[in-house]
Amino acid sequence: MAVIGRIRKHSGFLVIIIGVALAAFVLGDFVKKRPRHSNIIAEVAGEKISPVDFNKKVEENIQIRKQNSGSANLTSAENYEIRQSTWTQMMNEIVMSKQYEELGVSVTVDELNDLVRGKNPHPYIVQSFKDPKTGQFNPKMVSDFLQNLDKVDPAMKDRYLMLEKAIKADRLNTKYNSLLTKGFYVPVAFAKREYEARNRTIKVRIVGAKYQVIPDTDVKVSDADYQKYFDENSYKYTQDRPTRDLEYVVFDVQASADDRKKIEEDVKGLYEEIKTTIDIPAFVNSVSDTRYDSTWHKKGTLSARIDSLAFNSPVGSIFAPFEENGTIHIAKLMDVQARPDSMRASHILVSFAGGGVSNNIKRTKEAAQKLADSLLAVVKKDPKQFELLAITKSDDQGTAQKSGDLNWFSDGTMVPAFNNAVLKGAVGEFKEVETNFGYHIIKITGKKEPVKKVRVAMVDRKVEPSGKTFQDIFSQANEFAANNTTIEKFEKSVTDKGLNKREATQLNAMSNSIPGINSPREIVRWAFNENTKKGDVSTVFDTEGSYVVATLKDIREKGTLPLAQVKDNIKPLVIREKKAEMLIKKINDKLSSSKNLNMLATGFESKVDTVNLTFASPNIPDYGREAELVGTVFGMKTGQMSAPLKGNMGVYILIIDQITEPAPAKDYANEKMQLSSFFQGMAPRQIPTILEEKAAIKDNRILFY
Repeated sequence: MAVIGRIRKHSGFLVIIIGVALAAFVLGDFVKKRPRHSNIIAEVAGEKISPVDFNKKVEENIQIRKQNSGSANLTSAENYEIRQSTWTQMMNEIVMSKQYEELGVSVTVDELNDLVRGKNPHPYIVQSFKDPKTGQFNPKMVSDFLQNLDKVDPAMKDRYLMLEKAIKADRLNTKYNSLLTKGFYVPVAFAKREYEARNRTIKVRIVGAKYQVIPDTDVKVSDADYQKYFDENSYKYTQDRPTRDLEYVVFDVQASADDRKKIEEDVKGLYEEIKTTIDIPAFVNSVSDTRYDSTWHKKGTLSARIDSLAFNSPVGSIFAPFEENGTIHIAKLMDVQARPDSMRASHILVSFAGGGVSNNIKRTKEAAQKLADSLLAVVKKDPKQFELLAITKSDDQGTAQKSGDLNWFSDGTMVPAFNNAVLKGAVGEFKEVETNFGYHIIKITGKKEPVKKVRVAMVDRKVEPSGKTFQDIFSQANEFAANNTTIEKFEKSVTDKGLNKREATQLNAMSNSIPGINSPREIVRWAFNENTKKGDVSTVFDTEGSYVVATLKDIREKGTLPLAQVKDNIKPLVIREKKAEMLIKKINDKLSSSKNLNMLATGFESKVDTVNLTFASPNIPDYGREAELVGTVFGMKTGQMSAPLKGNMGVYILIIDQITEPAPAKDYANEKMQLSSFFQGMAPRQIPTILEEKAAIKDNRILFY
């Protein structure tokens, strides 16, 4: 009790000590894990990209992707891909803007206006303003839209301004590339050399001793051999960014026998229950893994297990449970009708606040209905006004620039009220309906001939692992990680337990793909964490349906790699070098007694070939590309026998029989054109990489995602 009393007496002091300790812990962890520049995504050519700006741009691009794809949600892989493309976009904008400024490249207001309204508008404008009836570009649609630009929905206006920005960026890029490509000049001397390289021929007799005549087992290589080869070729083994090699074990979570038995028992109960259920949609939504689907199916679109039954059974028939693609299904035939396979319509959407179309829409539901009623009255009185009103008044940004055209859509793919209005109406008729998106003024523009269709209610139960199974597999993975804290223990345990060890090599900091793993980013981030050392073993990673334990096998930093890290890769090349030494010695021994090529060939399982070579095409029939060899040949004289020449596929001896000079050319216009085309095509591909290297980029993305 005395101790407790003393503690209470000094409680204020203790609170201060604990607070300081906690602050030190948090700040220490922050400083430890957050290096300099961690408050920015990146720095490009001296300009900083903040997380706020980056995430804002990412969100814009995500919304554009959703609108273009018609998807309400994107996968984690799609979101990651958008982050990556956003990074490239922002980096390029910074790099190129500096280039444009330095070179004085710009797009004037008049020039941009001509690209939008002129006689030859930009392809983006042509694509966005097509007449839905003809599919052809309609300049009047552009004019009408721009005249009413201040009256359209703010979100639609923003989308158009983004289109203008894209046109300007494309025009700037075109000008810049033109400056590059038009800046190449090919001197006559270069063109002449190209002409001679393509047309001078040398006829040679050649004997090749291929490396394969010496078995690898007959070759002994030393550490000195490795070092010698590496010293001569180290420039080939550099990398422009750090990489990591991983070994890992995936603990897949699959439904157990008990899980399957339980699911099958549940399905049997649901099969009996559906027989007496009246409200089938509500029943499906309450017990199925998927929502009730009211889609109408034509023959051949249902599962083969029930397709024929559904089209040859009375309404109300219930089909016995069947399993397909890891899901057990129960099906009930709800209805049979003759319906058009597809329909076409245009619409004007009048949304309201809270309708989910745009946060910029402030009108009330009552105001939206009043506006929709007035628009319907206008188009009924003058149908020609529909296209203009769709452009200027519709809140559906995706179709407004197409005069509201939704193109052909399958029966049942639109929301029910919209779908039914088009289904029941006549072609050319105008309808007004309300959906969750707002009020639609619909113009029915087409229908296919009706065909027999069925509506089937499906109760789906996925055969998937239970929570207990997840816990059991996690326990296995966790035990494996806890008991194998070094790479040596990791590999031994993998062997002892017969586990499937996998490898991922050459991962860079922004990799998002590891074989057999759905969401590997956290594993990659662990591998690149400054506190993760070579040979470390990770804790358990949860990767969407599986657990993963990894070990960091190797670390490769930016720059020239050490010999130890490339030794396995260069082994075949070092062996080849030793074989070349052995073959050269054997050839020289034979040449010391005879210069006869035929006799030389028999000793190396070869033959004497006669070939014509050109400098521009360094290939030798039956051997392959031998650029260094061909280069040596073009420095020799007629009748000269070469020394043994080391190549990619073997060691060669050859004799120059004839050198044929090209016929004099009147001019070298063709060569100049070919060389110019080559350089002009290469520049736009290489310049971005060069500019990126010069931009001194500090990339901190791995700290954020």
